[in-house]
Amino acid sequence: MNAVRCLTLALACALPVWPLTGQAGHLPDPQAAQAALQAAPAVAQARGELAAQTYRSEGLGRGTAEWSVTADALQRRVDVPRDRYAEWGLAVSRPLRMPARAEADRALGAARLAHAEASLGEALHESGRQLLALWFDWLAEAGQSDVWRTQVELAERQLDAVNARIRLGEAARAERVSAEAARANVRLQAQQAAARLRQAAARLRAQYPTLAPALDEALPQPAAPAGAAPDYVEAVLAHSHENLRARRQAEMLGAEARQYARRRSVDPNLGVFYKNETGGSEHVLGVSLGLTLPGPARRSEQQAAEALRDTANDAAARLEARLRAEAEANFEAATALAANWRQAEQAALALEESARLAARAYALGEGGLDAVLTARRLALEGRLQERQMRVAALAADARLKLDAHTLWPLDADVGMDSAHAHP
Repeated sequence: MNAVRCLTLALACALPVWPLTGQAGHLPDPQAAQAALQAAPAVAQARGELAAQTYRSEGLGRGTAEWSVTADALQRRVDVPRDRYAEWGLAVSRPLRMPARAEADRALGAARLAHAEASLGEALHESGRQLLALWFDWLAEAGQSDVWRTQVELAERQLDAVNARIRLGEAARAERVSAEAARANVRLQAQQAAARLRQAAARLRAQYPTLAPALDEALPQPAAPAGAAPDYVEAVLAHSHENLRARRQAEMLGAEARQYARRRSVDPNLGVFYKNETGGSEHVLGVSLGLTLPGPARRSEQQAAEALRDTANDAAARLEARLRAEAEANFEAATALAANWRQAEQAALALEESARLAARAYALGEGGLDAVLTARRLALEGRLQERQMRVAALAADARLKLDAHTLWPLDADVGMDSAHAHP
């Protein structure tokens, strides 16, 4: 009898309690995360587009005008005196780019390059968000799987306790059926949780092959975001690649409109020519000047670019307002999730205490197995909810830090001015 009571009391004390720690070892290693993001497909594509735009900007800086060589051969016929002469000519010319036009071209090249750099930063940022989403999906499944593995152990020990009481004649055989059914259920749930965990890890590795999911220590306690919401909102806007990219696009379209405006001026074409005439008895060397007069199409191109520029400016203003509202909402959501976790933790601890008391009563012969199983099921649900809320709160906090560029030392601030430097 004493052995049975000791076993049942040990079972009650073995209900899972998630360790609390102030260490935040739940995130990927910074160097591993940086390498994974640099190898992400979207980042690789943005890097290639940046390289291509670098060459295009260099081309605009040098100018697109090229040398033109023309040659002609003809025959001159003279009636008096009647004679024929072979003649030929050679000319070399090149369009001239006026200083204002050259400056507009260089400004457009620089604006396109800045836009490509901002696009690379945005690709890094979006890949970071995707990495966090996949990582915390895996982390949530890992927590759920761990809870169910513990439940399998508890169910095994509960069945052993029931069998011991049956052998001593202190419990009906029907209790064995209930205990075996409870064990079969938690085994099924544990298998399903393990399968979900493998699937989550596979999704993470498929997107980021160099990142190995691993958790070396317990999850930390979620905490409310530090500081005030307005300060966080300003930090996010100061480091937002999405906001920067929208402004860079408006600047690029503005530079394009100015380039079209410069193209509405007359385009000179300067050249030299040489002619061999009258069978070589006459030689002509001269300079040619041509003027290309702009037509209405250039005015239409300028108007189109100006319309796109105005639209992009309006879109950038709307985007900044949306990002500001989203940043404030994310800050408030992270604060609420931390508070929700604290309530879930208190509820889980209370339900686990209730399960311990029910197990103790069963060990003393003052309660039935059904009460123990019911209390354990409620404690299990409470602990599963606590794990879910803990991961959700930690994910929200990580997202805040990612958007504020304080999570990982990533080289994501390419092309940003000093106000956007990495903290």
